[in-house]
Amino acid sequence: MLNYFIDRKNYLILFFTLAYIAAFSARGLALSNYEFLYYTALMIAMIFLGVKVARRLHLAFFILVNLSVWGFLHLLGGNFYLSGGVRLYDFYLIPNFFRYDNFIHLYASFIITLALYSLLDNFTHEQIRRRYWLFSFILILMAAGLGTFVELAEPLAVIALGATGQVGDYFNNAFDLFFNLFGAVLATIIVYYYQERPKFLKKLNAAADKNN
Repeated sequence: MLNYFIDRKNYLILFFTLAYIAAFSARGLALSNYEFLYYTALMIAMIFLGVKVARRLHLAFFILVNLSVWGFLHLLGGNFYLSGGVRLYDFYLIPNFFRYDNFIHLYASFIITLALYSLLDNFTHEQIRRRYWLFSFILILMAAGLGTFVELAEPLAVIALGATGQVGDYFNNAFDLFFNLFGAVLATIIVYYYQERPKFLKKLNAAADKNN
């Protein structure tokens, strides 16, 4: 039984993702929440592209799980209300500074940067890899660019669906971009200490052994 689930772990992630999308979509239809359905449609398109990429380039199980968890937390943030009628997305995890919305952006950018690293790992020239600051800068720009594309979807919701109250103002957009950037930077630091730095030290030790 355990082997069955291990062999099909990627399918389980897909089924879990489709299940919560279906459940939240049914709720959105029942409440005539067209803004939410618009964002859900965007997520479905992203999942389709993600499945295509995963099949061709074999993204790590860890990344796929976290992308699915992010999707669930994202939809939960727009649908779950705390006592007092406060939407989860508007709830402050750190009073007057860090909202649930900011956490979702940071988390998404962090995972996307790890995914980009995984995709580029075998295709990056060695001269760039030796200068990790350059490689990390490329990763950060790519992750920030993807985050910007997502932010560009929000004006359409404001114009077509009148979602100004849910989307937020200029400062909300600026903070979204800031935490996207922060998540990407944090991911490149983690990658350096747990992936790139060990590789570099291993090469140095191999070169020293060869000289001796």
